[in-house]
Amino acid sequence: MFEELFHSHRDQLEDFWERRANAPAFETRFSVSGWPVRMTANREDLLQIAALAGPLYSRAPDRDEKAWQIQFVVREPLSDPGLPPDDLVPSIRYTGSKDWIHLDLAGWGSAFADLRAGWGVAILAPSLAAQPELVTRAVVNTLLTNFLTRHGFAMLHATGLVDGDRILMLMAPHNSGKSTTALRLALSGRFRLLCDSMIYVTERPNGLQLTGFPVGRGKLRSDMLPHFPQLEGMLSPEQVRTETKYVLDLHALDPSLVLESAFYPKQVDWFLVQRSKKPQTTIRPASIEQAWEWIVINSLHDDAPEVWMENLALIRPLVDMARFHHLELGAGGSGVVEQVMGFWERGRE
Repeated sequence: MFEELFHSHRDQLEDFWERRANAPAFETRFSVSGWPVRMTANREDLLQIAALAGPLYSRAPDRDEKAWQIQFVVREPLSDPGLPPDDLVPSIRYTGSKDWIHLDLAGWGSAFADLRAGWGVAILAPSLAAQPELVTRAVVNTLLTNFLTRHGFAMLHATGLVDGDRILMLMAPHNSGKSTTALRLALSGRFRLLCDSMIYVTERPNGLQLTGFPVGRGKLRSDMLPHFPQLEGMLSPEQVRTETKYVLDLHALDPSLVLESAFYPKQVDWFLVQRSKKPQTTIRPASIEQAWEWIVINSLHDDAPEVWMENLALIRPLVDMARFHHLELGAGGSGVVEQVMGFWERGRE
């Protein structure tokens, strides 16, 4: 009786909170490192974001878990903000505490997420919603990264290069030559690139699992472009912090250079990368104490202490099986491929 009464009069009721207008009428699903994600929207074209975001994360066996949920609502703002900039990230104001995060997208919208619950909503101006790649980069990747690190995935700012059941990991502060070194090694044809930004570590029944983001993409600074003339015309500019970097999608160059699926390492060689004033690249042992210092500096962003403890505890099994080395890059990265490849051959167990 009550349901029939409600539906017979619903159209006469004022949609005061615009709940009908914003209802998630459209839905799609994908997975991130094996975790299911449910995406809904009040406009069907927004669902193409799933096709853009999903492939940026390594494929992994499906997990029997409750899906993370991201809802998109497109609505006109009170005043027209115009077109968003090509790189919206510097304009975003982030606010967070414990298990929630808020993204103020300037005049183009906002997003809020409950991280432990794995639920988020983004309200977008039509001009921003019309650019799904920008929404993926500025909003969705932030939400998914935070969901991962609240649900049993540790995160390292590091590069992973895979050869058989061995992984070569590079870790370095910003602008220390890590990405350029990784690209040189990937282009040698010996390694497959797991990722060149974030490595996620989690325990699975079949062993320690490493997944990456963004899969198959490397970055170069503008001053490094002359060292890679063969990549002319294949690089796309992207704003990273305060500078423009140039992104190479290795899928377009040679898909065999990319590892798209999760990796379960048997041997780990972990390099702490830094620039040197010496003319040649050198490799020397690093201590476990030095390694932990680098891990803390190059892991999560500043976060709640309990999240940090979870993150470091998940990383520990990877640390326990790794051998650590200092990789000091000579001028212009001189000899880095030869030095690393020689070390790699000698380092087989």
